[in-house]
Amino acid sequence: MALLKNIVLLLSAATAAFLTSRGAVATPLPGSSSSFSSSSSSSETKKATCINGPPATDSTPGSLPIADYSLVAPAASLNWTSYTVKQSWWDEHYLSGPHYMPYSHHTDPYGAFKCQYTCNAAGDKCNSYFLWYTDINDSNEHINCVLFDDIIDPSIFVPGSNATIGAGGYDRRCQSSKSTA
Repeated sequence: MALLKNIVLLLSAATAAFLTSRGAVATPLPGSSSSFSSSSSSSETKKATCINGPPATDSTPGSLPIADYSLVAPAASLNWTSYTVKQSWWDEHYLSGPHYMPYSHHTDPYGAFKCQYTCNAAGDKCNSYFLWYTDINDSNEHINCVLFDDIIDPSIFVPGSNATIGAGGYDRRCQSSKSTA
């Protein structure tokens, strides 16, 4: 089973690298049936490539280190369980995904820990990723990971469907931020 999981992760990473190098076509938001087109545009705003923020998790023994990314979530006052990113932002900044990973919300943050490798495999093009769980409390429950070329600002989060659990966005940390952590 562990070998199968590793193969799935390697295939996800290879697919991410392949799709980002070929200009992937955006995949719909969770619960949407619309088709989207690639996000290249001459009026495109300058993308942020990193943020100066704290690591999502530390690198202490026994933890799942997500030291090169900062966690981005809706404001605590919104009290959302299910959320996603605005469709217009998704369309403009989409790189690849959703990348299927066989982890449940009971294994959180393992999915986020593994998704960082998919983003890293995309190289300098991937500056953030977003995760959500589907098929909640079902034998098919899994996490989806989508890669973006810009950092995620909390203002782009919107409520999602009741069939998903938002697991957060993760922004790439700047090198200067990493040296002070």
